[in-house]
Amino acid sequence: IDSSARSGHSLVTWLLFPVVMVVLFSLYSTASIEVEWVQTARFRDGTKVLMQQKPMLSMESMKEFPSERTLTVDRTRTYQEILGFGGAFTEASAINWRELSYRNQEKVINLYFSSPEEGGHGYTLGRVPIDSCDFSPASYSFDDANGDIDLKHFDDSAAHDVDVGMIPLIQAAQKKILARGYKLTLYASPWSPPAWMKLAVDHTGSILLPASTQSMLLSAAPNGLMPSMQRVWAKYFSRFITAYRKHGIDLWGVTVQNEPEASVGWEAMLWTPQFMASFVKDHLGPVLEEEQPGVKIIGFDHNKDHVYTWAKALYEDKDAAKYFAGIGVHWYGGLNTGNLEHTHNLDPTKLILGTEACNCGGVVYEDASFVDGVLSKGDFLSTWWTRAEALALDILEDLRFWAVGWTDWNLMLSTTGGPNHLKNLCDANIIVDPNNTLGTGDQLILQASFYYMGHFSRYLPPGSKRVNLVNSVEIEVPPLEPSDVRNSQALFFAPCDGNDVQKWQLNEKGSLVIPGTDESYSSDGYQQGGECMEHIMPEIPWLPGKLHVFACSHSTNQEWTVRTVPGGSQISKRDEPLCLTTIATDGGAVGLDRGVKVIAAQLRPCFPAGTANQTFCLSNYDGQGFPHNFPVRTLAASTGGGELCLQPQIVRMPHFDAVAFETPDKSISLIAMNIGDQPVEFSLVDSSAQAGISKLTIPSHAIHTYRWKPTDTGDAKDVSKEKSHEATDKGESAMEMLASASDSGVSNVGRRPVGVSVDIPHDRGSPNAAIFTAAIRLASSGSSSRAGTEYAAVGGAACAAAMLVALLVSGLKLVSGRARRAQMLSLISGGNTTVPATDAWEACECASDYREYYGYDYGATTATQ
Repeated sequence: IDSSARSGHSLVTWLLFPVVMVVLFSLYSTASIEVEWVQTARFRDGTKVLMQQKPMLSMESMKEFPSERTLTVDRTRTYQEILGFGGAFTEASAINWRELSYRNQEKVINLYFSSPEEGGHGYTLGRVPIDSCDFSPASYSFDDANGDIDLKHFDDSAAHDVDVGMIPLIQAAQKKILARGYKLTLYASPWSPPAWMKLAVDHTGSILLPASTQSMLLSAAPNGLMPSMQRVWAKYFSRFITAYRKHGIDLWGVTVQNEPEASVGWEAMLWTPQFMASFVKDHLGPVLEEEQPGVKIIGFDHNKDHVYTWAKALYEDKDAAKYFAGIGVHWYGGLNTGNLEHTHNLDPTKLILGTEACNCGGVVYEDASFVDGVLSKGDFLSTWWTRAEALALDILEDLRFWAVGWTDWNLMLSTTGGPNHLKNLCDANIIVDPNNTLGTGDQLILQASFYYMGHFSRYLPPGSKRVNLVNSVEIEVPPLEPSDVRNSQALFFAPCDGNDVQKWQLNEKGSLVIPGTDESYSSDGYQQGGECMEHIMPEIPWLPGKLHVFACSHSTNQEWTVRTVPGGSQISKRDEPLCLTTIATDGGAVGLDRGVKVIAAQLRPCFPAGTANQTFCLSNYDGQGFPHNFPVRTLAASTGGGELCLQPQIVRMPHFDAVAFETPDKSISLIAMNIGDQPVEFSLVDSSAQAGISKLTIPSHAIHTYRWKPTDTGDAKDVSKEKSHEATDKGESAMEMLASASDSGVSNVGRRPVGVSVDIPHDRGSPNAAIFTAAIRLASSGSSSRAGTEYAAVGGAACAAAMLVALLVSGLKLVSGRARRAQMLSLISGGNTTVPATDAWEACECASDYREYYGYDYGATTATQ
């Protein structure tokens, strides 16, 4: 072949080479990303699916992101790291576990603690009471010897917890967790110290206890612990930790006190934030630091409505704050996400951990309920499902606002919601029925909440990090609606806000109905005449006169008389001298935590006409509304004051929300919930991958978990850290090789066209960053004196050459995704500042990518960095 032919051949080769490379690159970068997803949903026809694996979805390349009704995942911003999910190893749980056959005992352990691949929830987090709590058959402590300040009689064998099955249950769980390569993160919480450590209480009203007594069930206010017992109590914590360690169980941490604001009849002890801070600073902190190094101390451990106040007080004294690893929160006081945000901002180094949540007021099944001591058969699907939704939404919102984990209350309970020695009966994810009480033929009943929990615990293993998620689907929390009204919701008085569940109708049969509940599919009053105010009969001994809403049956318990009295109107039970009354009490009266103060609606003997707490305004502010659409509003002189309106106890919650995490294997897990009555359409976008799915639909009353593994290297900084030493050395040698081939006229390397910002690896030690830098220098060299049409040719050849060198010299995989291609091209054009950017893009046949990125600033570092 003569020289001219060789010259022509070389020219053709170099002209074709960039085109071939770009075509290959384009084919690879537009590959779709597979998305697996799981659905739990309740449908209008009464059917349901529970953690059902759905057909695979595909994320496709997107040149433009939808601007509305979109969930946009941004993996470049990460937040807190997951500690784990789990539940409490209470005495009640252990007793119920031991009632099962050996096969079903193993089944429970597998359901909770096995890996998701084996059908388990992947639990790694647990809580255990120090001494008794309400979910014990009776009160007990590890040292009942009165005045034993040296703890000579402390039971270092933890015999009680062994004998009742608590320690064997923990050991079985721990064994399963260790077998799959994790460890059990277990923390302990006291409800009360032994009675002899507490201040005596004047309790003259009790029929069970003498007038002045020390009791595990009572607490002096504002602080229940004798000041002289602080060091003894701190030593008690340490001895408990050691006792458990003797059984092969290492405690990760302790909370100072379960629910320090509540003393409501079971084991309890009150604290002020200041007293807790001083106790930790002077006693518990130093003792554990010396005797139990590494064991963490968690403060507060109560409802989120007061968490910020407590955190501020606990962290204010730096000598106390240094001992606190963070704050524990319960769910009973509402979502209170703003309080979580403020708490985090007080000290971002401190963790927030969900330490307790459950639905109380008995157990609700699909076709039965055991509430207030009464077993009822019927269709309870809506209430059964709503309970699960409420818990799951609490998990989701806690995670959105800095929680590192979430702990369910009892791992398992009986069909009645116990045992509980104070009859504070509650629900659990797993109900144990060894005697086939409910007639299902199965010893284990998995509640809807079990499946909702799995959408989080199975897909967010320890080490997962929350990533930024922009939600433009639901901007504001919707107001309460008739569809939110369910059977057995207790009635109470809340601030009047004009929402639909504060409106009533007095129908021709004398029933008080919430308008719209007959037409709302999700309400239990749907096509039943609506939801009516009802007097619970037979009465609950500890809650006489309790009122709630229930599907209208127009029974005598739902018939009322309204009469005019001085100052307003009085509502009484028909043909009985019992009147609607405002009662200041604790949250237990309406299904909330007893540490919450509420104004309950209850029946009491009718007082003289016009008595303030039995007199109400039954009209709107314009004087209209009665009897078809009116509020039941309190007077200023009433208990709790004026401007409170009668409504069911419902928490106002978002209907749609989502949270996303990057898991340790670099996959993305996104959990989305819809608790509304209508399906929600939305788009799902991974901004780093420049890919997404349009028009996804989540049905009403459903939860979806989406999981995908990005093929782009937007998360390269994390991947490179796993191979930091080997990969970085390789990258640097390649950079040196390429740099030596470049001329010295490259002082402008790394500059970008004005207005362009690209997302490149932030870790300068990563091989990608090193290769890109070297490739840019090669692409930039020798071009500064060229002009006219040569710009495009040089830009195109440089682009392709840089790609090839990066691949061949470094052994780097084909960089995938439209985003990475745009990064490389933008960097190349930026380094070659005398080449018009548009010509360089056209030469690489990537003009669309340039336009896609031009003018957008993703907040990334500059090419020079």
